[in-house]
Amino acid sequence: MVPVKRRKERSLGEMISSVSFYGLGIYAILEAMLLHEEGVSLLKCIAIGLAGLSCVAAGARFVIADLVMRMRGETDA
Repeated sequence: MVPVKRRKERSLGEMISSVSFYGLGIYAILEAMLLHEEGVSLLKCIAIGLAGLSCVAAGARFVIADLVMRMRGETDA
């Protein structure tokens, strides 16, 4: 397999978007838990919780990409 070149440095915009994704994801997860305690429908709580998990995953997109590259056996050049 051909080695994949990947830049190591992240731009300021990428760092800002990652922090925003993490913040919104944690907020949504906590909000879903709070709504569940208040007796809001379970479907709504699950939907908000899944949206929060998706945001956290989006914040970790570079970490996930690096893990996938390692699992495939691709190396950084």
